Amino acid sequence: MAGFLPKKKQDFHKIPNAKVAIVAAMWHPQFVDAMVDRAIAEMVDAGVNRDNISVHTLPGSLELPLAANMLFESDPELSAVMAFGVVLQGATTHDASVLQTVVEGFGQVSLKHNKPIINEVIGVTSLDDAAARSDDSESNKGLEAVFALTELLHWQDSLAKG
Repeated sequence: MAGFLPKKKQDFHKIPNAKVAIVAAMWHPQFVDAMVDRAIAEMVDAGVNRDNISVHTLPGSLELPLAANMLFESDPELSAVMAFGVVLQGATTHDASVLQTVVEGFGQVSLKHNKPIINEVIGVTSLDDAAARSDDSESNKGLEAVFALTELLHWQDSLAKG
């Protein structure tokens, strides 16, 4: 794992005006749901109104960039999208192509709408890896996603203020 976050969670920026959509893949729901639940709890701690957080479950990780694009197009007030999925390495290279396609898709959508997409679609070599990234510790990718979200939205707000 990458290690610890550069900030303690009590030092995360508050983002009370944020409106965030979460897109989540259906595969490996025990891990994906744990990351989503942690992200929601951490966003609420960062001041986001629970009513301004929506969760959308899609068949798999490949569908998440399309979903993000559709969400940005349907709601101009949306501040950001967070994405969660688990892609398990297998005997073929399918996992690598899925991850590459997802990353490229998120990049295109983010630039098209000029809004952040926090990508926590994780590639793992075992389900133990997924469990370690979705447990109750600071290694949970939901916490990491909220760190990135609060930093980006705070920075974006500072640009707007000049």
